[in-house]
Amino acid sequence: TFTGGSPGAFQGSFSYLLQDEDGQTIESHSISAGLDYPGVGPEHAWLRETGRAEYRPITDAEAMDAFGLLCRTEGIIPAIESAHAVAGALQLGVELGAGAIIVVNLSGRGDKDVETAAKWFGLLGPSER
Repeated sequence: TFTGGSPGAFQGSFSYLLQDEDGQTIESHSISAGLDYPGVGPEHAWLRETGRAEYRPITDAEAMDAFGLLCRTEGIIPAIESAHAVAGALQLGVELGAGAIIVVNLSGRGDKDVETAAKWFGLLGPSER
């Protein structure tokens, strides 16, 4: 929403929104239900504007690649929302190089996302899709 959004009012707050030229919200998409929203919370907008936080656009494919990587290498099933943060950390790690220390907070459990992940990775049979 930061990369494709613009300032506007939505649900009682002024922040960045996915909206058309008339200020009407436009549909958003994310494989993660928790991120499929046309607006950004005002706290996040403030953190970005003051330079205290950096936000990166992460595609569904990048998030699910990070989801799979964390499952395979650490045995951790992250929430898909958190997998977006892992994908961003992987990008940042490439930019910062070897020896960089990056902390990622996995704020959600992935057990609620197992079916979505199984569909994404093609692990369900035709009758289960």
